[in-house]
This record gives sequence, structure tokens and C-alpha cells, in this order.
Amino acid sequence: MMAVHAGARIGRGRHLLLAATVSAAALVAGAGVFPEQAAAQSRAERRIDVAIPAQDLNSALLQFTQRAGLQIVYTDDKVAGRRSAPVEGRFTPVEALSRMLAGTGLTFRFTGANRVTLEPAPQMSDSSAIQLGPVRIEGAAGTSSSALPPSISSDPSATEGSGSYTAESTNSATGLRLSMRETPQSVTVFTRTRIDDQAVNEVSELLEQTVGISYVPSGALGSDGVSFYSRGFLVENFQVDGVSRQSTIYGFKDSTADLAVYDRLEVIRGATGLLSGVGTPGATVNFVRKKPTPYFQAHLAGQVGSWDRYRVEADVSGPLSASGDIRGRIVAAYQQSDWFTARSHSEKYVLYGIVEADLTDSTLFTLGAQYQRFENDGSSNFGLPLFFADGSKANLPRHYNSGSAWSEMTNSDMMIFAGLEQDLGGGWNAKLDGEYSRPKYDSTFGGMYATTIDPVTGEGGEFYTTRWASDLEQWSASLRLSGPFELLGRSHELMLGGSYSRGSDNGPEVPGWYGAGAATNQFPIPDAIAFLETGEVPRGNYEPTGGRFGGYSEQLAAYASTRLNLHDRVKVILGARLTNWTEKAWNQAPGEGRIYRLLTRDKGVFTPYGGITIDLTDNLTAYASYTDIFNPQTNEDANGDRLSPVEGANYEAGLKAEFYEGRLNASLAVFKIEQDNFALAVPGQLTPSGSQAYEAVSGTESKGVELEVSGEVLPDWQIAGGYSYTKVEDRDGQPLTTYAPKDSAKLFTSYRFSGALQDLMIGGNMRWQGKTYIDDVGPNGERFTQDALITVDLMAQYPVLPQLTLSLNVNNVFDKTYFAGHNYVGIYGTPRQAIFNAKYRF
Repeated sequence: MMAVHAGARIGRGRHLLLAATVSAAALVAGAGVFPEQAAAQSRAERRIDVAIPAQDLNSALLQFTQRAGLQIVYTDDKVAGRRSAPVEGRFTPVEALSRMLAGTGLTFRFTGANRVTLEPAPQMSDSSAIQLGPVRIEGAAGTSSSALPPSISSDPSATEGSGSYTAESTNSATGLRLSMRETPQSVTVFTRTRIDDQAVNEVSELLEQTVGISYVPSGALGSDGVSFYSRGFLVENFQVDGVSRQSTIYGFKDSTADLAVYDRLEVIRGATGLLSGVGTPGATVNFVRKKPTPYFQAHLAGQVGSWDRYRVEADVSGPLSASGDIRGRIVAAYQQSDWFTARSHSEKYVLYGIVEADLTDSTLFTLGAQYQRFENDGSSNFGLPLFFADGSKANLPRHYNSGSAWSEMTNSDMMIFAGLEQDLGGGWNAKLDGEYSRPKYDSTFGGMYATTIDPVTGEGGEFYTTRWASDLEQWSASLRLSGPFELLGRSHELMLGGSYSRGSDNGPEVPGWYGAGAATNQFPIPDAIAFLETGEVPRGNYEPTGGRFGGYSEQLAAYASTRLNLHDRVKVILGARLTNWTEKAWNQAPGEGRIYRLLTRDKGVFTPYGGITIDLTDNLTAYASYTDIFNPQTNEDANGDRLSPVEGANYEAGLKAEFYEGRLNASLAVFKIEQDNFALAVPGQLTPSGSQAYEAVSGTESKGVELEVSGEVLPDWQIAGGYSYTKVEDRDGQPLTTYAPKDSAKLFTSYRFSGALQDLMIGGNMRWQGKTYIDDVGPNGERFTQDALITVDLMAQYPVLPQLTLSLNVNNVFDKTYFAGHNYVGIYGTPRQAIFNAKYRF
């Protein structure tokens, strides 16, 4: 890494050398308050082993930042032609940097707990004397992260290279750029460092690790059976760079998204009606793409793992012009893997490119494209029976697969996106984003569904087969204007925005297990046990009938939010959104025109938002927030009619703490969600199209508590995790979604050694969940219960060369057998899995 031009965000001629160690972490026992000065002192006083020979000062500073975990800010002219002094031994970072700068005419000062600025040294009579820069921390405790020096990335909250398990800020909840502590909702940021340390590549793997999120699959990855729950409700709201994705048209799925493209994922638990408009109140997941860097960086990474898992990934970024005004980045990845279930094989192709250009000192233009193709062959949309016909638990082997040998699922998506950002002066900024997306899905699917089978004869299985395919399109645009304003002698913040999105699908009608073709596409399996072993069964009829189906949804919205600085310690956030929403479906018989059916039309839907934060101390903040819920549903009743939109309210309150200038964040939240028209599956009933039928239940209530901590506890020791408890009941007080755990705890921690074991990092991950159950799944109405369970993962990482890092992740080290999902049928959780990683940085 080298000091380079940082673009319009830092100003012409300004350069930044930015490097941070990949620190490790562990859980803080108890809730103590650690002042920012203690963090700075700890980092400045801890000793590190240094062996950096005399060389070009720029190169020496790069090596030093990688070892000490400091960010060093300077301009090219300050270091040009200067050589460092040799440094070898065990020193504090202050001592080592002071010795390195001896004779250079430069000194330094701390402008943050881990940020250093180089300055000309005072004139001295002995040029060889060591000039110790003043160790001084600028900024009072509790200062917002927005007051820190700007990042070299065009993304002010970029986590790449931070070495941290927490983020400086987020704007996914309110549209305002706020620190984690200033945001009056529960937010988890899964940083690039943590993604790499835990060796997760799929968004489904990541969400499974997120506090308050439960992974409850009922089918294989790539099918429509991949479900996540938060606070008792399905997670269906997804954003990319803050722009909402479709959630009501079948086929807009992000459950297979590869993480090589993203800097981080931001998960906002609870309703996000202010920015999403429509959606479930469980959570919103915001994918934030990687941005180009103004310096050259590149890496090549590979993985080898259990069940013939192979992966290769390349990432190259840097300036495309001599001045650095144009920057680009390209990411490519390929992965293939079998699975612990028989016959399963998946492949994934990823390609991403982005270009940024500083059109003027205050104008940034972005253009990019992203493509992904995911194939999953031999897998099923169904799980395994939980009971035999005699009422005993089935306990079938984990490798059994309810999918046919010829099943295949393919999802692909091509996206083109662009953005224009204008600095208007005075802290005001305008940002215009647009995206065109062209997803496709094509699944020739055959699977056995059996709630019970005879353990002797194997009878009781029913085979379902059909083909689901469609081409989809989505257009979206968003415009936001934000900045400060003065009122009554105080400075406040304002955000104004508007958005438009339209999504559509268009697919061929094919024979299904319902209606025409049912005789050949639905039939009993004579021996279910034999089928689970071999997957051998005749293919059905998948020739299109000549008819077509489709639909579209359209959303137009205007929204605003403001943060009012009522007192130095009291901030109030107010917001509102007006939404127009229309959704239609159509069918087209062979040789005839389209027949449209209006599903939903709502105009002027008003969604208020309110929040307050009160700084109780310099480190501790109390908060509360409220928002309305509005969500048109895709679920249908037994007659094929759409359920009425979900409506309700989301309440949340809690405490947030921030230590070490935001490098460690902790939160405690209590919440209550009230909903009407909640979709509840009706056992044994299907819609006319063959899908699960639902009924609308009013008076649904979810309430609970969440505790989370993330970031650096001590130098080289990091953690990320917490505890979640959720209770969901209907209007009669009866529990709902009992197949999702009511309470769970997750904790990932890692530590990097110094001394004799210098740079070795070890870590561990623990996931615990309470008892789950589901009624009426056995032949006599038996309840299936899964007791509380715990799984443990371990990892180790070591840089065998300055550029080459090797790591090993072993998941479920004790090979715990359990069901990840058991909603009438069971999907086993992943057995013991080993993943070996190698990453070479250029």
C-alpha cells in the first residue's frame, strides 16, 4: 500500500496511507465503561516486535502500519526523497515510529486513538536526535465518527482494511449518516474483516451468524425454501447500497448472493418503513458493494474444503489515470462444491466491475456492472420426514436427499448501476442512484414430500415435479439530499429523498402437480427409503403449454428525516414517508391476449418514524424509536386470493455504549411489534397454483430483548456476538413460528499473538439456540421437538509470508447432528466441515 491521491473527498493534493491490523476479540464480562483515553493509552503503550531496515520512508511506513495497526496521514511531498532510520527490537508504537523518523525532519501527533498525522519537526541542533512527536488525542469522548478524518474510499463507512468487527457509521436505518451509538435501532454490521476471518462466502452463511437472525430452511440453497426469521417474522427486505429490492414478486431472491462483491452487510432489525416503504418488520439486509481504491491493491485467494469444495477469487483495484481522478475495481470468483447430502452439486460464477470518476473537485460519477450465476443440481425443495408411520421418530441419515438425481436449479442476475454525487458546499450533498437488474430463474425440480413413511415397506412418499422459470426485470432510482441547517442557535441535520422502483416477471406455463399434467407430475413413491438413497425416478413433462404468466409491482415514494440537536446530550429523529404502491398479475392463454388482475393498489400510505437518543454519559446512550408497518403480501388463501396487506407498529428502546472512539460497540434493546393480517400457513391446504395456502391472523404480537457487542475489547482481541429472545403470539396468546428458536446466542472471537507466536491468530465461534418444536407432524398428531443445542467452530490464521496468509476454519467441530429447519419436514444442519484458505496480496 502506498500514499496516493485520495480524490475529491479529501481534497486535491491530500494523500492518505491507511493500513490496519486484523485484530482479534473476546466477550467483555460485565458492562464496564472504558474511556477513550484508556484505549489510546493501551494502543500507544503495548509493545510490539519490529524489524524494519533503513529504506525509502514510504515503504517503511507501510510496513510499520501493517505491524502496529496505525493509520498514518501525510502528503507525498513530506516523504519524497526521505529514508527511514532502521528499527529493530521490541518497542511501543510511539517509540518505534519515533526511531523510524529520526533524521527525516518529520515528527507526528495522534489525531485519533489509532490515527497519526506526520508534520515537520521543530528545528534541532542534532539532526540525528530522535524527535518524539506529541502524543495527543484530538476530539472529546463521544465525538461522532463523522468528525473523524475522511476515508480514502468513496464510501465513508468502508470496513475493508479496518481490521475491525464493527463499523464507524451506518445510514441504512434513517438515511442519516450516524454512528452505531447514534442510531435508535438495533444494527449489526458484518464487516469485511469478519467475513474473511470466518470464511463465509454466501449471504445465507452470514445471516446464520447474525445476532437475532434464525436460519430456518425447508429446501436446498437456490430453492424458494430458504427462510430467515428475525423477531418472529420472515426477513424479506433487501437493499443494495441503500436501494430497495423487490420483495413481492416471486423470484427476486438474494439468498445465494456471493460476498466477494461486498464491503459489508448491514442488518437493521425491526421495521424499516422509512426507507423501505413496504416490507416485513423482522429485519432489512443492506448489501454495500466494494468501491475502487485510489491506490493499487490486489489479491488472489483460494479455498479447498469438505465435500470437494473448491473456490478461487481475484480482486484488483486502483487508479486508472495518472492523476488518480479515475479509479476502477474488478472482482471475479468461481466456486464449486458437492454437499453432505447425496447427489448434490453446486457451481457459482461471479463477476463485478466498477469505475469512479472525479468529474470535478466536488462531483463523483460511478458506473458498474455485476453478474452472478448459481447452479444447484440434484437438490430438493423438500426435506426429510420427521416421523415414521408407526409414530416413531424417523432419524434418517444425514446424507439422504429427497431430490431426484436429475433435479436442477439455476438462478442468474445481471445488474447495471450508476450514481452521481455532488458536494453542494456547507456540508450539503446530493446523491442520485439508479440500477437495472435482469434476474432469471429456471428450476426443473423433482422431489419427494413425505410427512410419514412406513419404516418396513417404504410406502408413504409422494413425488412432485414441475418446472418453474421466469425472466424478471427491475428498475430503481433514488435521489437524496442531505446536510446541516441552523435553527435556534444549534446545528441540525436534514435528509430529503425520493425513490421509484418497478419490478416485473414473465414466464412460461408448464404442467405442474396441479391442474393439467398432474397425472404424470404427481404420483406416489413405492419405496421412499430406496428413493432417498438413489434419487432414481422418471422425469415428468416440462414442455410449455403455450400460455404465459407474469405481473409487475410499482412503488413511488417521497420521504424525509431530520435529527434535531435539542441539547448537547439529547437528539430527536423525526421522519415520514408517503408511498404509492401498485401490483398486478396477468395470465395469457395460448394464442390469446393477457388478462390482468389487480392485486394491490394503495395511494398515499403514510409511514411515520420517530426516535430519540439521550447521552447519559460520554460513553452511554439511551434511545427509543417507533415506526409504522405496511407490507402488501404475496401469500394467498386456498381460493388463490391475496391476503390483505400487513399493518402494525414497531416499538424499540434500549441502551447503546461506545468505547475506544467507536472501535467497541455494545447495545441492549427491548422491542414490541404489533401486526394485523399476519400470514399463517394452513396445514394441508394448497392454492390453485399448488403453493402453500395461508390465512390472515390479526392481533399478532412479538416482543423480546437483544444484547449485542462487537469490536475491539483490547488490542489484538476482538469479538462479535450477543443474545436474542423473541416471543411471538397470536391474539389468543398462542405461540407462533415455534419452529424458529425463541432464544439464541452467538459469539465469534479471535486473538492475534505477539512475541514468540507473533502474528498467529486463533479464533472460535459458538452458536446456541433454545428448544424448538412443531405440532401435528406425526401420524397421530405428534409434536416434533428439538432440544436446545450448541455448535462450535474453530479457526487459525497465519501469514507465512508478508503477502501470503494461510488459514483453516473447522465448523461444527464436535459434529453435532441437528435440524437447521423442521417445518413439517426436516433439513439437517451442516456436519463437521473444514475449509482451508490461502490469500496472496500483491
